[in-house]
Amino acid sequence: MLFCPVVPFKLKFPQLLLAMPILSFSHLAISQSISNESKAEVERIAVVGTSPHRYQTNSGDALMGLPLEFLELPRIVDVIPEQLLLDQKVTELEEALRNVPGVSLSDGFGGSNNDYLIRGFRRNTIYRDGLRVESNFRVNTSNLDSIRVIKGPASITYGQVEPGGLVDVITKKPLDARHFSGELRAGSWDNYLVQGDISTPVADNASLRANFSHQDAGSFRDFFDIKRDAIALSGRVDIAPSTRVNLSYEYRDEFRSFDRGTITVPTANGREIINNLKDIPISRRFGEEFEEIDTQFEFSTANIEHMFDNGWRLKVGAAWENSTSDDLQARPGAVVILAADAPIVDGYFTATPTPKAIYDKDDDQVFMVRRTDGSRDFKTLVSYLNTLLSGEINTGSINHRIAIGADRRRYDSSRYFIATPITNGVPVSLGGGGPLFNVENPVYDFLPETLSTEGASKIHAATEDHGFFVNDYMELSSAVSLLVGGRLDYSDVDRDGPANEVHAFSPQVAVNYRIADNISTFASYSEAFTPNTVFKLDNSGSSSETELFDPENSKQYELGTKGQFFDGKLNSSVSVYKIEKENVLSSVNDSYELIKGQQSKGLELQVNGQPIPGWTVMAGYAYTDAEILSEANVGNTPKNVAKHNGSVWTSYEFHQGKWQGLGSGIGVFYMGNRYGDDANSWELGSYTTVDASIWYTLSPLSEDGGNVRLQLSAKNILDKTYYSASGGDLRVSIGAPRSLYASVSATF
Repeated sequence: MLFCPVVPFKLKFPQLLLAMPILSFSHLAISQSISNESKAEVERIAVVGTSPHRYQTNSGDALMGLPLEFLELPRIVDVIPEQLLLDQKVTELEEALRNVPGVSLSDGFGGSNNDYLIRGFRRNTIYRDGLRVESNFRVNTSNLDSIRVIKGPASITYGQVEPGGLVDVITKKPLDARHFSGELRAGSWDNYLVQGDISTPVADNASLRANFSHQDAGSFRDFFDIKRDAIALSGRVDIAPSTRVNLSYEYRDEFRSFDRGTITVPTANGREIINNLKDIPISRRFGEEFEEIDTQFEFSTANIEHMFDNGWRLKVGAAWENSTSDDLQARPGAVVILAADAPIVDGYFTATPTPKAIYDKDDDQVFMVRRTDGSRDFKTLVSYLNTLLSGEINTGSINHRIAIGADRRRYDSSRYFIATPITNGVPVSLGGGGPLFNVENPVYDFLPETLSTEGASKIHAATEDHGFFVNDYMELSSAVSLLVGGRLDYSDVDRDGPANEVHAFSPQVAVNYRIADNISTFASYSEAFTPNTVFKLDNSGSSSETELFDPENSKQYELGTKGQFFDGKLNSSVSVYKIEKENVLSSVNDSYELIKGQQSKGLELQVNGQPIPGWTVMAGYAYTDAEILSEANVGNTPKNVAKHNGSVWTSYEFHQGKWQGLGSGIGVFYMGNRYGDDANSWELGSYTTVDASIWYTLSPLSEDGGNVRLQLSAKNILDKTYYSASGGDLRVSIGAPRSLYASVSATF
């Protein structure tokens, strides 16, 4: 899981292939010929330094259901390999996504989930090994083989998605070779992490893998804690030379404090972030110590794959997702601005107040109206079924690579939502809601710390989705390929009958032209869809009515060029695109209606790989011109979307000589200015952060090449104060200041 040997090690050639990150079974080519080859003696090879395949980013099979190479795929898919996560000491998905152009962050519901925008559109979910995960929790990064960021509509195989793209996290699978790695890590604010990865063959035809991690961490924010435990098990067995069974299970138990960040206040020049107006440290929270989100998550998969004699492959699988959670938060409701001499003591009014409309004097007082609320006993159960048939046929001189797939997803959830009265500066004993919260002189522990579900009604939600797709990748000549495909989706909301069913067809077409052996260009058109559903609540808080609208639809036009250099070790791409989104569901005057949505156009450049032994680079830049089309904010930029963003991470490791085993890396991450709301009434500003790592690998522990690696890392070296995202006027996420990490890892 952690680091491949940076000293010579020896493997038979087939074992080396199987030790590479397994992206999909389609790359394993289970056949009798492989079985025979594995028995043959071949020349032994030696690899010095971190193995180059650890930075491999050539993958696109999940998007089409076909194993297309980098230069064959007529779309943009950015892949972040595991080794980069380890070099950068990534523990959260958002840290990894800094490496991808065109991605910016959203607030993530108090930091409880991964939240981001791709090409100007906010994500709707996370995908895991191609499956749309329903539970909206943070990703376990300790079990990741790679992260795929698919740009543009991807309904063709993934189903209901936002048009900007999606993130698909690829989990680790069993290896044929015996492998063990572990890491101990310590960092700023009492941040401790231990993780391990064990893979072993248990027979000639079977292998098991186990990953585990434990994190206990504080934060630069006051009274903030994270406790996270995860274990992931996977196994595979070849029940015949051409048939394989794969099983996996992951369990996570996570507690983290709920933190909505800082706030803005109205001024004569528009809204401003309060920390820029008053001497308020970025460590100060405007919530309470009891705020939390406590989650338990399980995900299981089982599939069988069979390779027919004619080369066609059939995969049939099932998955189950089960989660429970409880969240509790001090939700900000409003800001109250009062003059310095206002009649208020310890948050209570002593006379009738006269609030001010704007903050215009340095001695003005700023208070918050808050309440305690949360979703309690939130249970989610999801089941998945899918099948994929893929292979090749020839019609005359044209070769067809075909994928035919079908999937079904059934979702059920239930929860209680409980809320207390809002604070209003009047004592509870006098019929009020309690004291206001003073952001300069906070007094905590006034809000209720518990929420009772007694007498409350449960909120239920249920959907069932079915999808069918066909993709045909036609090689018209040695230089020209044509992709044609389509997907038909059915979504039954609440499963109450035909009246609640939504269906949509999403086509895609693309042409790919090989300019040279190492350069290709493409043009593509693709569509996506998402159902528009409103669950209306009655006064008791229970779901009383489900209302359906025409589905949201979107389309993308894209042109791009790709290149591979240094014998295929360096991938590069440049693309321009335009995305249009319509039928967006919006709340207008306490009712819902469909409005014009959003369009986005832009330019993206990406370079990644290891052009020469030891030198790794991953760099990108994106220009994103996103525009809201709805009448209320027509022409404005969606909040959290930066017009410009880019990054570069480069590292070098000595593979020979007296400095062998020494390596270092540095990264620069730039995020342009973003608006904090769709009305574009205030700004988050731009920021640049710099990270760096240095590591040294000790001499081999044994003849088999085991090693120990020592690493020091620093994030935000320049200690830049920045605001990473906005969830609205009262929810502004604060970026972490300078932080340091030390780790020791071992690989056998």
